Amino acid sequence: MSMLIPGQNQLAEPEMVKVEQFEALLAEFKAFVVEYVAARSPENAAKLEVSLQNESELLTMALEAFTVRLQTHERKYNARIKQMLAWWANGSNLDARLADMGLERQIITPGDPAAFPPVLPVMESDDDARLRYYLAPHAPAAGSRMQYRREVLTLGERPRVSVETTVAGIVTVTYTFNPDGFAAQVKDGNGRRTAPGQVTVTVLSREGDGTPSAALLGAVRSHFDRPDVKPETDQVLVQAAQIVNYKIRAIAYINPGPDSALTETVAAAQLQAYAKACHRLEGRVDRTWIDYTLHAAGAIQLEVLEPLAPIVTTAAQAPFCTAVEIEVRTL
Repeated sequence: MSMLIPGQNQLAEPEMVKVEQFEALLAEFKAFVVEYVAARSPENAAKLEVSLQNESELLTMALEAFTVRLQTHERKYNARIKQMLAWWANGSNLDARLADMGLERQIITPGDPAAFPPVLPVMESDDDARLRYYLAPHAPAAGSRMQYRREVLTLGERPRVSVETTVAGIVTVTYTFNPDGFAAQVKDGNGRRTAPGQVTVTVLSREGDGTPSAALLGAVRSHFDRPDVKPETDQVLVQAAQIVNYKIRAIAYINPGPDSALTETVAAAQLQAYAKACHRLEGRVDRTWIDYTLHAAGAIQLEVLEPLAPIVTTAAQAPFCTAVEIEVRTL
């Protein structure tokens, strides 16, 4: 059975948020108006039908304006409907969906409210929180890839469970949560069977180029030492992700004009966002996406200097962009 995972799969919008085409909606309104008038005055309805075929008639323009207004109204409410669906929800709307699973958005950096000016906390991104939302209700088979990934990404979110029976007929179940918050430092992780009975867990950090600290690796090892996390037959080895460094360098050619600085700023920002999205285990950096981004930013012609070939990483590796250098020239 396959599973939809945000960031890896695309999901089409549901039919309930589709907006009817302008021409079809306008034709429906015209037919309704003519039918409504015909029930009261067939003679006037015939005249009205002819009048509505004329684009310059005030009533025709009024119906067109009403159609546009209705489409805008539908888009506004459709946007609200999508915020009720975890796949598209963001901000506080996504926080509400996380609460359905007993989860809350992780605090990456606590901030300092006593500072002047106050330093706001850095919170987990919508994409990362959404991924944990979709992993939360699943109970993958013990020892499966999905189970290991869930354990790494929810590190510290799951309580330590102990069961005791000190009195006949009474069973006490205690849930103890990890207060250290190491899960917020994990950007990506997985588990792969590297030998019979041996699983290697790879950890990618949010800090710097993704290399996890010794403290974070120690927390991951402690987590997998628990008796309720992995099969007893698995020997778990924890390792840091191998970072594959690369640069994005390109020359973008645009038509003469005053917008070269704007093109450079937009292109650099979009490429930084693309590089950030690729900073995952088994991440892939493709030249076609770089081409697309530069053209979307306004480039007419372009010359990509780095990377010259796609960067493909393994389950133990993650690509990291050390610099984005865009030079804009006019044709």
